[in-house]
This record gives sequence, C-alpha cells and structure tokens, in this order.
Amino acid sequence: MKSKQNNHSKSKHHFPLFLALALTMGVFAAGSEELVISPLLPDLADAFNSNVSVLALSISIYGIMIFIGAPLLVPLGDKYSRELSLMLGLVIFIIGTVICALAQNIFFFFLGRALSGLAAGAFVPTAYAVVGDRVPYTYRGKVMGLIVSSWSLALIFGVPIGSFIGGVLHWRWTFWIFALMGALVVLLILFEMRRHNDNKNNSLEEKEEPAGTFRDALKVPRVPVYIIITFCNMIGFYGMYSFLGSYLQDVFAGGNTAAGLFIMIYGIGFSMSVITGKIADRIGKMRSLVIALAVISVLLACIAYAPASMPLLIISLFIWGLMQSLTVTLLSTILSDCSERHRGKIMAFYSLASNLAVTLGSALMGPVYVEYGYTAVGFICAGITVLGLGLSIFAYRKYGIHDQKADHSLYQ
Repeated sequence: MKSKQNNHSKSKHHFPLFLALALTMGVFAAGSEELVISPLLPDLADAFNSNVSVLALSISIYGIMIFIGAPLLVPLGDKYSRELSLMLGLVIFIIGTVICALAQNIFFFFLGRALSGLAAGAFVPTAYAVVGDRVPYTYRGKVMGLIVSSWSLALIFGVPIGSFIGGVLHWRWTFWIFALMGALVVLLILFEMRRHNDNKNNSLEEKEEPAGTFRDALKVPRVPVYIIITFCNMIGFYGMYSFLGSYLQDVFAGGNTAAGLFIMIYGIGFSMSVITGKIADRIGKMRSLVIALAVISVLLACIAYAPASMPLLIISLFIWGLMQSLTVTLLSTILSDCSERHRGKIMAFYSLASNLAVTLGSALMGPVYVEYGYTAVGFICAGITVLGLGLSIFAYRKYGIHDQKADHSLYQ
C-alpha cells in the first residue's frame, strides 16, 4: 500500500509534457482559427459572391457559439470526465473546420464557423480545468503559462502563417491545416488518457462526488471575487487594446506597418508568460496577481503619453504584454485550484467572464475614443483595473493562507 502511494506521488510530480503539448496546441489551433478570418475576409467574400461586411458576421457567430459551448458542454467534464469534454470539443472542431474548408456557399461556411466556436467554448475552459486536475501545483503556473502564451503565439505566428498559406495556395488550405492540427491533438489526448488510466490503476481509488450545479460552483470560496477580478481586468485590457492600433496609426507616419510592429512588441511581452508563470509559482500566485494588476493600472493610465519617447513606448508595451499574460495565467491558475469537484464549471465561468469583457470592452470604449481620445480611454480602463486591484488585495488578505500553503507545498 505504501509503495503504491509513493509511486503515485512520484508520478504526480513528473512534468506532464504530452498533456502540456496537447492543451497548448489545441488552444493555439482554436485561437488561430478564430483570428485568421480577418485577413482572409476579401478572399472569402470573392469565393461566396458576397462582401466583407457580411463575411465578417462569421467572427460574431464564432463568439456567440463560444458563449453557448461553455455552459452546454463543459459540465460534461465535471459529470463524466475531462477527456470526454476535450475529445467532444476536438471532434466538433475538426468537423466544423472541415465544413469551412469544403463550403461551397456562405450558409455552410457560417455553419462550420458556428461548430468551431461551439468547440472552442468547450475545449478552452476544459483545458484550464485539466491543468488543475492533472498538473502538480509545482508545475501548474508553468503549464498554464504555456497555454496562455499560445494565444499570443496564435496572434504572432498562427494568423500570419494561415494568411500566407491562404495567399500562396488557397484559403481552403488554411482550414485543412487547422483540421489536421486538431487531429494531432486528438492523438496526443488519447495517448495522455492511456497514460493517466495506467497511473490511476496503480493508485488508490478515490470516491467520486456528484458534480453539482453552476450555482454550487459560485458558492466556492474565492470563486466569485476572482471571476469579478477577471471581468475587470479583461474589460480594461480589451477597452485599451482594441484602439491601440488606431491610436498608433494616428501618432506615427508609418500607418499599419508601424502600428503592427509596435503591437508585435506587446505580443512578444505576452509570450513570456511561461517565464512569468514559473516566477509566480515561487513567490505566490495571489501575491503576484496584486503586483501585476498594480503595474497594469499605472501603464493603462500612462501609455497614451508614451509615444513622446520611442524607448518609453517600446518598454511600456513590452511590460504591458508581460504583466497581462501573467495576470491571465494567475487568474486561470487560482480559479482552477479553488475546487476539484466544480473545476469545469468554474473555468466555464472564467471563460464566459473573459468573452463578455471582450465584447463590452471594445463596445463601451469605442464612443469614448471617438469623442474624447485615447487618453480618456486609458484613464477609464485604468480605473476599472484599479477596481480589480482592490478586489485582489481584499482576496489576498482574506484568502492568503491558500497562497502560503501552496508555496510551502511547492518546496516539500
């Protein structure tokens, strides 16, 4: 009995390479397919004898289906198994992507986009929940950082590569490649399922509890406050980020090229979440979140003034990307650690809060930007982020013992 426990303990502290690779690649594929539509819109409009504004509805359809997919499919992971939710999301993703690649009219293309969005709504929050289930706390921040960084990698590499393939070959090949990537993730998940089942057979069986409801998930300590912090952070981020390109185009003569280069600097900072997540593992996640939100609050209030100095602008954008990636990593990790029983539903709430903030952030700040300029947007977004900062300080003071216990276990 004791030897089995020791073997299980050792396996739990082994870095889950294939699992991390599968989840990172899956989120990268979902993020790339979501974002790649923008540069493909003219080709799609020509192919379906329509116009860009109509094809742009495929982006909205994708987002709406994410809202439906998260509460509809993620609970299957809590009730049955995370692998079921992941595999279901991947199968729907592959089917939707193949329909997009084969579509001969706009109706079937929209259908494929709807299925892909439904799949992303299931896969992404379940991926976060799986990290909480399978990854030892020692490596959790690092693995979550890998997954979070895959969003920025999708922006920096996935979209340009997908756009290049669409231009050189055909836009349909872009979707075929994403479908093949989804199939590869399926194989990695199947391998991980087999490995996990072998470890489970060699360990003590634990009694499973009923999955509970979404209402039960919101009653878990720390969950409501960190969901609200997520909402505040993401509204502040998207409200500011949505108009960064337009602002930089107005400031610099280079137009789209100059704005794109500066935004890439932000993306490079964001891609450092693997490193920042590892550091946060050492100094405490809840404590690190307070620091990150404080830095972001200052940057959002000041970044509109940064173009007065080129080095200051570059440093500000890089640090903003660095701190934002750290914040997203920390919030997803903290929430995934709140409850094993309700983990899938908690991460569904996290995904819904993020996506709602994406919609509201750009919608609310648009009129402010047009009427009062980017400086006003920065102050409002900074104020919303400060609200999240205040809540994070409150949460750290009330629940900081969780951070201390985690830090202690990290070095045992």
